[in-house]
Amino acid sequence: MAPSNPVGSEDPADEEFYLDLAERLREAHRRAHALPEGVRIPVIRRLLTVTEAVKRDPVRASERLDRMLEELPPQVDDPPTR
Repeated sequence: MAPSNPVGSEDPADEEFYLDLAERLREAHRRAHALPEGVRIPVIRRLLTVTEAVKRDPVRASERLDRMLEELPPQVDDPPTR
């Protein structure tokens, strides 16, 4: 028996959707980590909520992520390191 696809479809468009969603989540986390600590922590919590929502309703989570990306400042060239 072949392993089942976790997203429930073999459609390449679905795969492209999830790859794009993952890249946008990474971008949001990069931009959030560049924020000052007082702002960064609540934003990261929201991102974790969106990440969890992908499991239940990926389309709605993607829409929420788009709104968050609009609110976040553009990525800086040199984000701070820990």
